[in-house]
Amino acid sequence: MKPYVIINFASSLDGRISANGGKQFKFSNLEDMARVHEMRHESDIIVAGVNTIEMDDPKLVVNRKYFPSEKVPDVGILDSSLRVNERANLFGYRRNVLIFCGSNAPEREFDQGNKARVMVIRSSEQRPSARFVVENIGSLGYSKVMVEGGRSVITSFILEDVWDEINIFYSPVFIGQGGVPMISHLKNPLRFNAVETTALGDGFLVKIKKSLNVH
Repeated sequence: MKPYVIINFASSLDGRISANGGKQFKFSNLEDMARVHEMRHESDIIVAGVNTIEMDDPKLVVNRKYFPSEKVPDVGILDSSLRVNERANLFGYRRNVLIFCGSNAPEREFDQGNKARVMVIRSSEQRPSARFVVENIGSLGYSKVMVEGGRSVITSFILEDVWDEINIFYSPVFIGQGGVPMISHLKNPLRFNAVETTALGDGFLVKIKKSLNVH
């Protein structure tokens, strides 16, 4: 059964998800952080790309500072070459970590001393597709997926049409052309006919639900 997939990210007003040169920038305000951590609490598994893990080293847990929960969701990592650093913060929690790698990735053993239980899932293609990830996550019994990836992960999940909801928090800031745009190249414009917009502190949240965008 296909899980419910929510793509979530924060952006500048000019559509950038990081600062110049890909440097991390805190777009979310306190209200949005509370929303994000509540979403993590409600999710079975959080999916991110290996670039996000390398650059930001996120813990991908619920922080009680923002939401009253101690839940530690499982994590899925898109990592074509199986290069993720097993000393990354997310491996320091008792959880399942699913690593989706490509067909040419080398064989690799992970440190059994980590608290996390690692499962490597190898695609028959050089790069694991978003559809491959969602299908395998669904077959393992997960029902609600939160995607917190960077540009390539966001783009692949949208273009492969394996999403159910997209949440974008817009921060009142411009980054400029040196920042990383939220979406990679599109052959054709992607238009939605039903979008919900909600003020959230000094920013605003845009929510797109596929069920409301069926043509």
